[in-house]
Amino acid sequence: MLFDPKQENLPYTFAMIKPDTTLKPNIVQEVVNKIEATGLTIKNFVQQQKYMDEIMTYMLSGECVMFLLCHETENPIMVWKKMIGNKDPIEAKKADPQSLRAIYGTSIIKNEFHGSDDPFSANKERDIFKFPIPQKIPDFKFDKMKVSLEILFKFLYPPNLEHSNALERLDIFAIYGPCVNYHSVDQCFCRECAIIGKEHIESVRESLIVSEQTKLGIKIRPQPTTATRTQLPQRVQLPPIRLLKEEDIKQIYQQLCEKCQFHCNGYTHLQGGRNMQHILTDQELNTLAKEMNKQEILELLYSEKGNAANVMIETIDLYEPNHYTKEMIELLFKELETDYYNRFKFYHLQNVILEDRRIRMNAWMSILINKPIHRFKNPKLVSKVPSEMRKNPESIHYTINRILPLNQTYKKKDITKMPLDFPPNLADKDKLNPNEEKLALLKKLHRDTHHMVEIQDAKKVVSNGVYLLRKYNDGRNGDWDNYSSLKGMNRGSYVNYEQKKKKEKL
Repeated sequence: MLFDPKQENLPYTFAMIKPDTTLKPNIVQEVVNKIEATGLTIKNFVQQQKYMDEIMTYMLSGECVMFLLCHETENPIMVWKKMIGNKDPIEAKKADPQSLRAIYGTSIIKNEFHGSDDPFSANKERDIFKFPIPQKIPDFKFDKMKVSLEILFKFLYPPNLEHSNALERLDIFAIYGPCVNYHSVDQCFCRECAIIGKEHIESVRESLIVSEQTKLGIKIRPQPTTATRTQLPQRVQLPPIRLLKEEDIKQIYQQLCEKCQFHCNGYTHLQGGRNMQHILTDQELNTLAKEMNKQEILELLYSEKGNAANVMIETIDLYEPNHYTKEMIELLFKELETDYYNRFKFYHLQNVILEDRRIRMNAWMSILINKPIHRFKNPKLVSKVPSEMRKNPESIHYTINRILPLNQTYKKKDITKMPLDFPPNLADKDKLNPNEEKLALLKKLHRDTHHMVEIQDAKKVVSNGVYLLRKYNDGRNGDWDNYSSLKGMNRGSYVNYEQKKKKEKL
């Protein structure tokens, strides 16, 4: 088994059964049963002789059994030491007659068992027999400072937005994040599910109050009866809780309706407001993004144009011109390390995103003021630091070695093989039959052109409706109708043209 840095190392001890006992297989099995009964886990097991030549002549008289022992909750070194007893079997019988040396040992030389004295000696003895370091899969723990790409993409591309600005949301995530799988009982749930969520939040809040009272040594007073209608003064006060955390959602998930379950599965949010108990809405995020862009562009304009920046900023469209796809965002974080559950440290993501934002802002400025992008200086290169620090996302000196945004340098992978379930398109056929030419022409028009008509001619030219086409994504996906962003299927949708016409006649 190879060492996996993402897994969790287990504490262990080196254990050995000496030759006289090893020659009796039934006793070895009995010892193994006693080991497992104490909660120790045998991780590695070897039965051989040649490695023990340097230890003691006695070891050459027969085979030895060596293994590593681990314990989930206790120190395995101390558990095994207590189990085998004193080195001298005579003393072991006095101190603990049930110890292994007291039962199977005959002398100090033939005490039949060995155990490591400390972690250092356990590691040294493990290396002699080339045992791998025992590991286990780490327990999953909810941690808001660890973010997976799945959680991040739910925030960047929410299901309710067809064209979300992923870069603006990415910048907000880095500056005001992290985004979390928390949900508000006031904003995210229907009325029935909100009641379920509030009841759960109240029980959580009461348990927190009790735990705080216990920490402070405050006695828990009984709740007043309704007959007295008096309230005892609370010594511990907690702010109101309006958000359900991931662990809370997991507990009440089965009680939620299908629509609220879909919301929990498809959305992640950014916290804000008083005590971080508010979920930022899409409108708030858009306003925040425009304000962020305005402030940063204004600072860059001041350095280039001076006081004229105040006038220029009023004429600039604050919608960032760069656009990243999911593949580009994955490429942006490709070099970062993840834990066993493929979660990034938020601080690493933050450093990478902010450094990429600096590059994107310079590219934006080069368009606004017609200045070559290579003439923008990187302020991080002013100080002399080792190159290792510039590559380390933990460091404040982390630097990306490019001057152009990813959308200007990223190359899509060439499609080398047509999927089997990808039907051939008549418009791409090399040779057409006479009866196919008209249909192929229509398909090419639908795929590559826009049909634009005036409103007053819509009834004559377009009978089924007017479509404003856009490129939905790469490749062919269904009919050309999938590429429409605005569709009108009756005369009333044509800007109420017919109604206005009737009013003018009257």
